[in-house]
Amino acid sequence: MKSFNLSLPGNSVGHVINKRVGIRRPRKFLFFKYRNKERIIAYTVIVESPSEKNEFLVFKTREKGEWLKGARKNGASVSIESEKVFSGRIKEAIDEFENKRSEKAYRELF
Repeated sequence: MKSFNLSLPGNSVGHVINKRVGIRRPRKFLFFKYRNKERIIAYTVIVESPSEKNEFLVFKTREKGEWLKGARKNGASVSIESEKVFSGRIKEAIDEFENKRSEKAYRELF
């Protein structure tokens, strides 16, 4: 997959540098472990603004194409409301970019 750029609000530019597929981690409940077989797509986005540079990870289901709640910023999960809104804008920008391209290579992983 080729990397691509996103224009984001607040004078920021996002660089999508990686798109990879994996399986969701298993859930634990008391002593039981539930295994997930659902495949997800992880996008690695580097966001550069005039004052700082951050790395975001956003996740999407592969089969349905629905975004999962939450994101990760610089390795920690996003907890502040403004960061949740910003990660939502990143997800919208990725969807817009992938829907603009009619080539199958941009919609598929490989």
